[in-house]
Amino acid sequence: MRKLCITITTVLIFLLCGVTLASAESMMLEYDGETHEYNGAVYSLVVKNQLIDPPLSPIIFNDRALVPVREIFEEVGATVNYVSETQTVEVIDDDSYVAMRINDNVAYINGDKTNIPDNVVPKLIAKVGGETKTMVPVRFISETIGLDVEFDSEDGAILIDSDGYTLAGGSVSDAPSYEEPAYEEPSYEEPAYEEPAIPYVTDVSYEAQSDSEIKVTIKTDSPMGAFTFFKLTSPERAVVDIAGARLSDLDDTLKVYEGGITTIRLGDNPERARVVIDTEKTIKDYNAEKISDDTIEVTVRTKENAPAAAAPQNNAAEAPGSAASEYGNEYNARPSSDKLIVLDAGHGGEDPGAIGYLNGNAVLEKTLTLQITNKVKTILENAGYTVSMTRTGDTLPSLTERPAQANAENAALFVSIHINSAEPASANGTEVFYASENNGSAYGVTSQQLAQNILDRMLYYMGSTNRGVKCAEHAVTRRCNMPASLAEVGFITNPTEVYNMTTDEYQQKAAQGIAEGIIITLRDITIPN
Repeated sequence: MRKLCITITTVLIFLLCGVTLASAESMMLEYDGETHEYNGAVYSLVVKNQLIDPPLSPIIFNDRALVPVREIFEEVGATVNYVSETQTVEVIDDDSYVAMRINDNVAYINGDKTNIPDNVVPKLIAKVGGETKTMVPVRFISETIGLDVEFDSEDGAILIDSDGYTLAGGSVSDAPSYEEPAYEEPSYEEPAYEEPAIPYVTDVSYEAQSDSEIKVTIKTDSPMGAFTFFKLTSPERAVVDIAGARLSDLDDTLKVYEGGITTIRLGDNPERARVVIDTEKTIKDYNAEKISDDTIEVTVRTKENAPAAAAPQNNAAEAPGSAASEYGNEYNARPSSDKLIVLDAGHGGEDPGAIGYLNGNAVLEKTLTLQITNKVKTILENAGYTVSMTRTGDTLPSLTERPAQANAENAALFVSIHINSAEPASANGTEVFYASENNGSAYGVTSQQLAQNILDRMLYYMGSTNRGVKCAEHAVTRRCNMPASLAEVGFITNPTEVYNMTTDEYQQKAAQGIAEGIIITLRDITIPN
């Protein structure tokens, strides 16, 4: 506990004292996706009689001190982690664990939930043109853990475990007098927990539009959340999953035999309700649309089954967006139609993921991941494979819903696509992760092998730095039943890589590598009964 206390002390001192010992400083700061002008005081920070000089000066934010967490905490031997997937800052030493999420006023101290007062929250902040730093509210952490913090308003310094210290170069009495407002434990009463309302599917009806087209209407008794729809083959069927919904008292099978449809089957589990539309012919196209908060309309069109296509010739020309490569046409071999691929575009909705900047404009991870994932989907489908997406627009499936979808669909493999970030802008390269909790060989291929195949092919096309295959217990990969990996294409905080990743050409290279790594792996996968 003492080690962590010293760390927090360091943060406090640095924030209140100016790095340049000036009374005030004007600078342009970037945070929350915008540029802001800061005209405030900077202060010196003294820890155990040592002056700390971090790369980004502390600032006063809503009358509270924010300081760069990594340089200060690591100075005293604590470990600082930034988990980009959840935008969580972790400070760890032998006795303590503090976790805070960017722009969230809830913190966890050794597992206990605590509210940060005054709406002063951890933020990602950078000087324009400088490194992005994780800034945390120091007073909150220090008071929560119980540090002894002193403020020397005469010399414009914050002292942590320091006595009789004189700043190098003489007094800084010209620095503005600042005294951190006394922290008062907020009066907080945990709100009564209310079980979220569960939407129940109360009606499923259909109307044949023609001999080869049918419209299916799904209704719930209350507003529904996110839903996904996709096609499966062997046999042909269209599927709609409604997250968090359950079935009311409905028959589990409707016999149809109209509009090219044989039956409509219903089922549910604690995570979703499912509607399966079985067809007697090959599905030509299908679509599902939420027409109101409690109604989804599904349209399915079928076609006459075509004769089996001839096997491709070895000298066939490479088509744009295909999965052909220097390996010839082995990727165009007729795929096994019962091996479904689930692609997961990281983040989405209110979660932008990591944020980079290009020509002064913010670039969001959620946008890049969806663009690249769509390209992977196109390449795989052009090669004849069946693909399901966890999101097709700017939505935010939870970290539970994403792998749950793959498990419910009995997918052959699962690949999540992300963009990396790091405080040193020089960080660059490509890496692929797998979870040790999901690295068995029941499918004939391990998650580690999938990750290696994907990395090898990405490096071939992209020419990026090889950061290797790594093991990490990401929620979306460890919860999958099938081989699963998480690819970090590049660093959104690296000026060169963020530019590359916004170009269609580079995205196509990344997508081609991911697709080929998937196809190489898929050939050796056998889905267990």
